[in-house]
Amino acid sequence: MKFHGIIPPVVTLFDTTGEIDLDLNRRYLSELLKHDVQGVLLAGSSGEFSSLTIEERKLYVAEMLQYINKRVPVLIGIGHTSLKEVLELCTHAKEHGADGVLAVNPYYWPLSSEQLYRFFSIIAEHADLPVILYNIPSLTGQSLSTELVKKLAAQHRNIIGIKETVSEIGHIREMITEVNKVRDDFMVFTAFDEHVLPGLMIGAAGSINGSSVFAPEISVGLYEAYRFGNLTEAENKHRLLSQLMEIYTLCPTFFTSMKEAVHQRWFNEEAGHRAPFDMYPTNLSEKVSSLLKIIYTEEGMKK
Repeated sequence: MKFHGIIPPVVTLFDTTGEIDLDLNRRYLSELLKHDVQGVLLAGSSGEFSSLTIEERKLYVAEMLQYINKRVPVLIGIGHTSLKEVLELCTHAKEHGADGVLAVNPYYWPLSSEQLYRFFSIIAEHADLPVILYNIPSLTGQSLSTELVKKLAAQHRNIIGIKETVSEIGHIREMITEVNKVRDDFMVFTAFDEHVLPGLMIGAAGSINGSSVFAPEISVGLYEAYRFGNLTEAENKHRLLSQLMEIYTLCPTFFTSMKEAVHQRWFNEEAGHRAPFDMYPTNLSEKVSSLLKIIYTEEGMKK
């Protein structure tokens, strides 16, 4: 099943004691699916994978895959500093019916190009699933170069794309242009909301963007408008998504702000957090509320 369009990198919801609330996460996924998203990503950066144990990640993924039940394609984040754990998570995703995995380069130590190639090659050779690379240099400390990705795509057919969480649209354009020289089926997904439209215009397959976790209809609306040639509507949605980039500035851990937005939009329960992320700006709730008012007013969105 080919990935495309808007794929929310969902947040993982906790109860007020900091434990995963499986029922609340099911209700959350139900809300996203109501808005015709083209897929979902579980246990990515926004999903706070780094706060969870391996066993918690496996439980959450298994339960959510069972709940989604193939209604949309599902990507599973398999990020970890230990390659052994990465491969274990990859196997688990396959066993429970995932449609693909999202593989980020190891963080903490910088790796050479040869080491990065080795790391991703081992994943590709192990995985009996499509693999999407994940480039997020702000958190890993180094960017995946176009030449590295081009080499990986040429050598491993199951490396089918990359998620580009970078600020430079020029890097995204170069990645699309260069890798397509060796793989015309290779897919590039943008990540920041202000890149959804310009990314589509230069050949991106879609976006795995932050605001889609709490306002999916805006991104889905933009994607569909662009597909059908309604550029005026796509431009209007783009302006709104650009305003929603503020969500990344409200707290050092952007998933905290996104989780607050999810709760304010759809749930009466107070957002739960796990230490040390239970410490956040005292005015976060008010700032998120103000941001949501913009989209309620401009989009007529309903809670």
